Amino acid sequence: MAKAADPARAELDARNRWNSLDAPPPPVDDGTGRKVALQPSARLREIERRARIITASTSLAEAVCALLASAGVEAEVDQVRAEPGSDEQVMAVRSGHRVVPVRPATTPLRVWDVAPGDTTIDLAGDAAVVDVALDSDGWASARAVADALAPVIGSPAT
Repeated sequence: MAKAADPARAELDARNRWNSLDAPPPPVDDGTGRKVALQPSARLREIERRARIITASTSLAEAVCALLASAGVEAEVDQVRAEPGSDEQVMAVRSGHRVVPVRPATTPLRVWDVAPGDTTIDLAGDAAVVDVALDSDGWASARAVADALAPVIGSPAT
């Protein structure tokens, strides 16, 4: 297993990225030394927004995995996945044959089975639904996510 991230730093990064989902692009130099704001196309803005969701969820997944590891639960940052029924991709946390797409500031989370040796979510079974407590500002902290997931995905680390 890779070295665990600093959960506080990873969560702060996730929160900052999440809060900048719809931030305008920075101004660019027009070649004469002036800064100008360019408005990207709607398609480019959507691509940028989706990329920001993935990076925010990656940082949150890193923090969650570090907290799970400190609680003795084996888990790792998995891969980018789309929650079944959604076209929005986020990073997932994996523990054994269970994966959890982790979308920041979202509850409930769904725990899906993945067939051994496969990376495809098994849609034949039902997902376990895990409620995560949200902070007053609507954020699901890494600690709240880890605490909610541990009894569902975890088996003690060996």
